[in-house]
Amino acid sequence: MVKRIFFLIPLLVLIISCSGFEFVYNSSFENINKMNKNTLLSISGDNKDIINSYLTSKIGRAGSKPAYILSIVSSGSIEATVIEIDATASKFMIKHDLKYTLNSVKKNCVIFEKNILTNNLFDAKSAGYSFGTDLAEKELSTKNLHSNIDQFLNEFSINYSNLKCKNEG
Repeated sequence: MVKRIFFLIPLLVLIISCSGFEFVYNSSFENINKMNKNTLLSISGDNKDIINSYLTSKIGRAGSKPAYILSIVSSGSIEATVIEIDATASKFMIKHDLKYTLNSVKKNCVIFEKNILTNNLFDAKSAGYSFGTDLAEKELSTKNLHSNIDQFLNEFSINYSNLKCKNEG
């Protein structure tokens, strides 16, 4: 009997003290939930298909009457960063610059704007043409774009507390 009391008292104290416990994750991603299946995507520039499929997996497809329009202008480049003595490039840098603009359809105003630049390095294979180099380039390009989009969604959800227009204050 005494053992049960010593077990039940700490258990009750734990349950009562944690009754107001809330997860930070849910509140910090509230804006993403508001955008979810309520945002029309307008994508222009490079790699539209990769950006569209990844963003659709994150925020869903817009219904018949979207509340927001997310415009994305994408530009990408590949530069040789290490050039050997024989004038062949052995290391390349992939850069993606995405400009995000979130607009309210109802108020016809800009809510959020952000320009994010991400880059990655990859090694080229030597001895002529290599399918490995092409696959590495494509894979890193996709990872780079996913990283860019994730960075935008994280920054938007954490640093932007509401979905008010910029000029509303």
